Amino acid sequence: MQQMIRSRKKIALTLVLCFVLASCSESFLDVNTDPNNPSEASLDLVMPAVQVGYASAFLGGVERASAALVDQEWSSTFGRWRLTEADFNSSWKGFYTQALADIEVVIAQSEENDQQAYAGIAKLQKAYIYSMMVDLWGDIPYSEALATENPVYDAGETIYTDLFLLIDEGMANLAGTDVIQPGADMIYAGDKSKWLQMANALKLKMYLQTRLVNPEASASNISAILSQGAFISDNTDDFQFRFGSGIAPQNAHPYWISDYNTSTREGYQSNAFFVKLRGGSERYPNDYNNLSANVRYGVADPRLRYYFYRQVDGLPDGNPSIPCELNQIGCYFFYSGNGYLGRDRGDNSVVPADGAEYTTYGVYPVGGLFDADQFKQATVNDGTGQGVFPMVTNFMMKFAIAESILTLGVAGDARAYLEEGVRASISKVMDFGDMIASPGEYKPTEEAVDTYVNTVLAKYDATDAAGKLEIVIDQAYVATFGNGIEAYNNYRRTGYPTLTPVVDNNEAGPFPNRLIYVVDEVGSNANIPENYSVTAPVFWDK
Repeated sequence: MQQMIRSRKKIALTLVLCFVLASCSESFLDVNTDPNNPSEASLDLVMPAVQVGYASAFLGGVERASAALVDQEWSSTFGRWRLTEADFNSSWKGFYTQALADIEVVIAQSEENDQQAYAGIAKLQKAYIYSMMVDLWGDIPYSEALATENPVYDAGETIYTDLFLLIDEGMANLAGTDVIQPGADMIYAGDKSKWLQMANALKLKMYLQTRLVNPEASASNISAILSQGAFISDNTDDFQFRFGSGIAPQNAHPYWISDYNTSTREGYQSNAFFVKLRGGSERYPNDYNNLSANVRYGVADPRLRYYFYRQVDGLPDGNPSIPCELNQIGCYFFYSGNGYLGRDRGDNSVVPADGAEYTTYGVYPVGGLFDADQFKQATVNDGTGQGVFPMVTNFMMKFAIAESILTLGVAGDARAYLEEGVRASISKVMDFGDMIASPGEYKPTEEAVDTYVNTVLAKYDATDAAGKLEIVIDQAYVATFGNGIEAYNNYRRTGYPTLTPVVDNNEAGPFPNRLIYVVDEVGSNANIPENYSVTAPVFWDK
């Protein structure tokens, strides 16, 4: 980890990066420090750089990979559960050399200058980043991460224990009267009460994550947080990063930048995922065999036109008959009807140059187009790119509480939390999409939303305890589109959702229970764990 040591030159470059990537409002730029010649790094500049840094790092590879591992998104390699040491190098460096390095600058400088509130939110973000890295990789550099070129790898369980203390420290730092400048905080605009809610929500998430390791402690601590009540409980409280608009400078959502640029498109959507949202299709009928009966809803999901944008209204002309044979050149093997063209999990067969025809991201979460039957090719002139990366949200909390009730005996009505979670997600997606698009007559009606929610609840009422948990996790799976890391976490913790098979099972590797270490670490850090295997579970995955 040769680039982990910070320097003033490094900080200056990060500040420049912030101006290039961040959505810089007037308040953000309205500071009294000359960023080109700082005598000391301004916290009002470094904090936005921190937030840009880790949001970009999560979306720099690990989100798409995690989503593809559980078939929420498509990838020819990750969908076959194949990882290489080069896959996550940029994300790893983004965490350590940018976000976490700058966080340490904020903590040290804010405590030195008695700016406790800045120290508080820096510690909370540090806890979030490290907790997610433990979830993804297991043992990682922590105690020595930024102190030496060859840091030791701390056990994930040890790191989690320390992070709970770090969260408490951050909350204590926020108890004072000092303020955070709104322009310095791209997430909550300096609202300390929102950060305190985020802190409790993060603890609840982490306690649920570790419920298989110590169920008694998880149940007790989650119950205590619920009784206190100060956690994320409304969509306006969501801990999320909001991107700007545009490619020059590149401050838009990375997926909009890549997938709405006709020369850099990264590929297809998961057929199984948008077929699930459709409630079935011509190719996958309503009772399609790859899904449990508990989650065959048979009605369209109100989020469908927000999540996905169809570039065509039917099967392109000249296509051979359906179904196709595997690896048949010139055949749209993965057309599922009504203009939806994706690919099945892990398929790497040869396909036509169909970038102008396959289904792509919609308005949520990347800031693309709402599907109002335009049926035209999506380009950089479409949408805004003002997407979001949802990290800890109201709907996640509702599903987490429902799971806690079903698995830990925490007091409460799991069915009610399930309904609240589904409605919170739908409301979030629709409100977000309506802000930057014009759904018009295609906006789902209240009746359509109620029909979907009531169908889910009827399935919930009709099944047993295991089926109830499956429905809760399946709804979380649908809602976390845009943060596949949480879908990957949920799958490893619960075994849900049921995954569709790889197109060619002979090419599927063993399921990765963690991500692979990156090439820079493997080639330079002698302390990397021996006998490391991606099939070995992280500490909380029992």
